[in-house]
Amino acid sequence: MDPLSDIFSSLRIRKAKFTTLDATAPWGVVSNGDPSIKFVLVVRGSGVLTTRENPEPVALRAGDVFIMFGDEPYRVFDHERSRIEDCVDVEALREGNRIQFGGGGSTTTFISGFFDVDSLDARPLLNVLPKLLHLKSEQNRSRAFEAVLELLAAEAETPGLGSEAVVRRLFELLFVHAIRAYSQQFGTTKTGWLAAVADKNLAQAMEAMHANPQTPWTVDRLAQKAGMSRSAFAARFKHVVGQAPLAYLTEWRIYQAARLIEANAGKISVIGRRVGYQSEAAFTKAFRKLLGHAPGEYRKSLATIAVPTTSAFNEEMQEAA
Repeated sequence: MDPLSDIFSSLRIRKAKFTTLDATAPWGVVSNGDPSIKFVLVVRGSGVLTTRENPEPVALRAGDVFIMFGDEPYRVFDHERSRIEDCVDVEALREGNRIQFGGGGSTTTFISGFFDVDSLDARPLLNVLPKLLHLKSEQNRSRAFEAVLELLAAEAETPGLGSEAVVRRLFELLFVHAIRAYSQQFGTTKTGWLAAVADKNLAQAMEAMHANPQTPWTVDRLAQKAGMSRSAFAARFKHVVGQAPLAYLTEWRIYQAARLIEANAGKISVIGRRVGYQSEAAFTKAFRKLLGHAPGEYRKSLATIAVPTTSAFNEEMQEAA
């Protein structure tokens, strides 16, 4: 299984909200940010997006998609001199899944989705993606991607029986296609596993680790999968991914183990063996180093445990590399 499929197959969406927003000129919305993942499709019209980390205006056109991760504050408006309203006040205008606001002029329509996902599930994505993904309508897209956008726009325009469930599934598909499109864009800097899957040699080794994390992989065996010498593979993996091959493997094993513990999928020793540790002591040591708790402690305190931040996790992995 390739890493993207592996990560998405285990992504747990806790709750989702979908909105069709008709903004009539002049209009503007500001948000202080929230921890959800935000998807927005511009159905018609145009606008401008700015965020705290990307203060330069991003022009939005019909057909554009943008995705925001984390609690990044942002503003969306039709003109810099337009009145900007707080998103809380705009939300108060909601009628069902639709919001209409603005000055009564030309209309820009957005379809937006807000997803709350498990923080552990989101970590592999947050580690490799920028906080803002903007996919322009004029960029080359697969026919499948365009089909999802067309279905989403049609469903939002004329909702029917089970529409909320349909839109939710379409947004999940949109997420996959958007990240696939981003991974294929030229001129964008990729990091981590996302950079590796775009490398024809490293991709083979990545797929092997994800498909069989319990295998006693060595750098030699992974180099063989990549069709490279040991030294060339190790150097290239570290340069592209940002960590050594076995450090990445350890990260993925512990991520999988944590999810198995959350699912109460067996004894700690059994879970350790399922992700590649024959020794419970070695499993406990690796788990504690990455997540700050022994597996048993993690299980007992799931209700109150503070999962390390992405930045802290990255620092720990750099040390492990």
